[in-house]
Amino acid sequence: MHGIGNDFILIDQLKNQYNLNAREISLLSHRQFGIGFDQLLIIEASSNPKAEFKYRIFNSDGDEVEQCGNGARCFYHYIKEKNLSKHTQITVETKSGLIVISKKNKDLISVDIGKPFFEKPISNLFTSISIGNPHAVLRPLGMDDKWDDAIKYAKKIQADKVFFPKGINVGFMKIIDENNLRLKVLERGSGLTLACGSGACAAAAVAIQEKLVKTPVTVHMDGGSLIIDWDGSNSIIMSGPAKIVYEGEFDLDSFKKYE
Repeated sequence: MHGIGNDFILIDQLKNQYNLNAREISLLSHRQFGIGFDQLLIIEASSNPKAEFKYRIFNSDGDEVEQCGNGARCFYHYIKEKNLSKHTQITVETKSGLIVISKKNKDLISVDIGKPFFEKPISNLFTSISIGNPHAVLRPLGMDDKWDDAIKYAKKIQADKVFFPKGINVGFMKIIDENNLRLKVLERGSGLTLACGSGACAAAAVAIQEKLVKTPVTVHMDGGSLIIDWDGSNSIIMSGPAKIVYEGEFDLDSFKKYE
């Protein structure tokens, strides 16, 4: 599956527990020797009475993380395609808490990401913000600034021991106009991806708070665009598409023979 180029495999563990370890996930994520994906999504039964399902996310290096907005839309699309829920609005349990996902229209799925939390500033070059997972949003680049320079700086931020062991996602943006911005995100454990849903929410929230843009904001990334709506105090609502690319099976025992 993919959400504007941010690609995933989704494994249904409602009936069977496959218990993939970090090494196996990393092998499967390899784009030449495995299936290839940015993140692995797992659907499980939830023990929380307020949630219909449990939603787990693993980066391509095998680490489990708290949140993935593009993955949440794919998660919802899978549930509806497989008729696993009759509800149009679905509450799911994540590592960082409950999120609510619904269908906005024929082409767009909306995710209530929750309220952003702005961390105490540790640098005047970026803003630290949590969208259920940690983000560092760099000060906006000028339209003539080069992305490559920002990527190099983003890697230095990720390598800073202050963010260990949890790590951090780093976003860098260019303001187009009051309702549009361009964004790239260097994701922890996955690298530079075509899109990052929580990163789009983080960048939009920072830009809205600093009055660089007005809500709703269309965030343009290499894989496509997301619409981010935030009033400055309540939950962030992210809307965008999701698509199933193909389905298949793999024999894990046979696969491990060729490590």
